[in-house]
Amino acid sequence: MDTHYLEWRQGGQPRRMALRKQELFVGRRSDSDIVLTDPYVSRRHARLVRQEHGYTINDLNSTHGTFVNGNRVRERVLEAGDRIRMGPGPSEFSYTGPVEQDRNRTLNLEKSVLQLSAVLPPVASAASELEKISHILDFQYQWGQAFSADRMLGQLLESALRVSGAERGFLLTFSGQKFDYVVGMDHRGERLSESEFSTSRTVVEQVGRQGESLLMTEGIDQEFAAQESIVNMRLRAVACMPLKWISDDGDRPAVRGILYLDSRKAMHMLSGLDQKILTRLALEASNVFEKLGLIQSLEERKRVQQELALAQATQRALLPQTLPDSRFFSVHASSTPTRYVGGDYYDFLDPDSEDLTGVLADVSGKGVPAALLSSFLQGVLEVGFGSSLSLGEAVTGANNHLFQKTPSNRFVTLFLFRVKPSGEGEYVSAGHNPAYVHRVATGGIEELFPCGMILGAFEDVTYESVHFHLNVGDILVVYSDGVTEAMDPDGEMFGEARLMDVVRESAASGGAAVQEAILAAVRSFMGQASAYDDLTVQVVERLDAGNA
Repeated sequence: MDTHYLEWRQGGQPRRMALRKQELFVGRRSDSDIVLTDPYVSRRHARLVRQEHGYTINDLNSTHGTFVNGNRVRERVLEAGDRIRMGPGPSEFSYTGPVEQDRNRTLNLEKSVLQLSAVLPPVASAASELEKISHILDFQYQWGQAFSADRMLGQLLESALRVSGAERGFLLTFSGQKFDYVVGMDHRGERLSESEFSTSRTVVEQVGRQGESLLMTEGIDQEFAAQESIVNMRLRAVACMPLKWISDDGDRPAVRGILYLDSRKAMHMLSGLDQKILTRLALEASNVFEKLGLIQSLEERKRVQQELALAQATQRALLPQTLPDSRFFSVHASSTPTRYVGGDYYDFLDPDSEDLTGVLADVSGKGVPAALLSSFLQGVLEVGFGSSLSLGEAVTGANNHLFQKTPSNRFVTLFLFRVKPSGEGEYVSAGHNPAYVHRVATGGIEELFPCGMILGAFEDVTYESVHFHLNVGDILVVYSDGVTEAMDPDGEMFGEARLMDVVRESAASGGAAVQEAILAAVRSFMGQASAYDDLTVQVVERLDAGNA
């Protein structure tokens, strides 16, 4: 089966994916093949299924729908050139088939011939000029075949040397401080090693700084003639051209490389065609470096994603697989990391007791280090409760372990609580943001403020629990600061006032409704803005056991 592609833009950058799997998923879920943060995209939005001659797209009962060429579809056989949109937001894809790719490549080759033929000299020298054009066409043919950066860069240098009549040529890339050797060649087609690499640094630096070509093919300009490197190498001709492309960490083309040619004798007198060919060769060299950077970036990203996927699976296994099933409490919880793995952690301890014991912790940092620290904290707390320690003793022990075993710049905020069937409760809040208790009798909210310092920052800190009470129908809401610090596209934070309003407005419908309302409100508030922190929520509603 021919390879088909999906093309789209994400974070301002163009993306392209070859479709080779039998089945691919698109959605907000982190385990999707294509992960989108668009709020109009459902967690499992659409699926692409491979058929004999292409792919079929299926909408997975998404909230805002899947559209192909503007028409909402449930299932559709895709054709080359189809435009696919996920809901009314910005998430749009182009489905590219192999036929369209071949046609585009042919059009590009024809365009090159027309552009270069427009400046052909009289018929008498047409054969030699057409030979020059063949350098471009040969290169573009190779571009359409299996990609080999070394082979293609060598071919580019060889072509540039033949067109210009230079004795040596080098391709350089910018390392952050200077332009470094990548590949070199002499006029006989022999590769030049890095030990043979030498250039006019003044010329290279000026072209890199100004982004304009410098062609001195029939003599060195006066301002450069006395430069030490040019004198020492006895150069009589230099041609230096900037290579511009968009790197993985940029959003616009910039000078990131150099095509450098020099000679101890005069080069060819460069005609308009020669200059256009050299300009085109420089452009093609830029394309090779950009594609090489993309391949390296994709390979590195693939390796990192594989590692993070393993860490994600490990962390998911540490989170509760099921929530407590109690006739005294209705329990709801969720955690949505900003990355494959995040620093938030929640759990319910001492499952054999009728008491409900829960913890929500927020570890400093993100990614794998934060996940490892949250896993360590979970183990410490489980050991503490296995020894029948009080809440204060368990947190005190956890602080001592974290202080001894973790770097000084790593710390944890934590909210640990225990509620008895009677509603009598206690909590320890180690530097965590306030939890809320919604009172069904008054409709008001009471805040459970921190009562101790953050974990892991200071040695020999003692923690003690604080008493609270849940009446029947009261709802306890514990959350991470990723909820209140979520930002809209203008940079405004969601804040505690909005969160309390959501709790008040949804509490009458029960604990499950409160959790759903919080997450929906935060996502709606953020719009298309990216999440900077994990979103973790625990909601506990005390039930009337007599009517349960």
